[in-house]
Amino acid sequence: MSVERNKDGSISIKNNNGATVICGMVGVSDDKRKEKFQQWVEDCAKLVTACGHTHKETEQYFLDQCDALPLAPNDRRMKRFQLNVIMNHCKDKLKHPMSEFSFDMTDEEIEKWHKEENTMYEKAMNSSPEHFGLNMSGYYLPHTERNSAFYEQSYLEAQNWMKHTNSNSQQIEMQDICFFFEETTEHCQSSGGGNNLMQQMMIFRGVREEDIEKRTPRFLGYISALHDIGNLLDFIEG
Repeated sequence: MSVERNKDGSISIKNNNGATVICGMVGVSDDKRKEKFQQWVEDCAKLVTACGHTHKETEQYFLDQCDALPLAPNDRRMKRFQLNVIMNHCKDKLKHPMSEFSFDMTDEEIEKWHKEENTMYEKAMNSSPEHFGLNMSGYYLPHTERNSAFYEQSYLEAQNWMKHTNSNSQQIEMQDICFFFEETTEHCQSSGGGNNLMQQMMIFRGVREEDIEKRTPRFLGYISALHDIGNLLDFIEG
């Protein structure tokens, strides 16, 4: 393993599994933009009404919209999803939480931190979901005629991304589109594409009164999806 301190202030950590780059957070406060966004959120809370569906109903809605095959619990993609859910919702249940990273660490301390981080990630991924109180399911979309529109959309999005990064579009390698669901936290995510389907799913899932009152992540995701399909004005335009 090697640690390199780059001129831009970032740190590169290289080992046999690849490289990790850690960048410092450099942000410019834009109070007016934040204020407009917050006002937009408050305005949306007055416009939307409770129309929530359960997690199981949302998952069934997804299954009704496409051809989907279940992923095995030990599939690496399921394990990555498990890690994501744990790091976002269940960090307090980790037996050995990772120590905080600091740019003031010595190279030896960074190497030790990186090893501990990888060990913790592997343990979290390979732990039983039940240990964290999780009930997960995952699906991949086979390349059927019914699913062709989702893959075409994903390819176009990848092409546009390549153009903006000045990359060769011929290098695009399409992955299987996968969707993941976790019942306890109600965490849902997709990989490999399927953005339109995820958008439709978030709108179908809707919000409950408590989501509107507390401005929960579910509420923010819902109004973002409505905004993306043109049902709510942008917070800057509005």
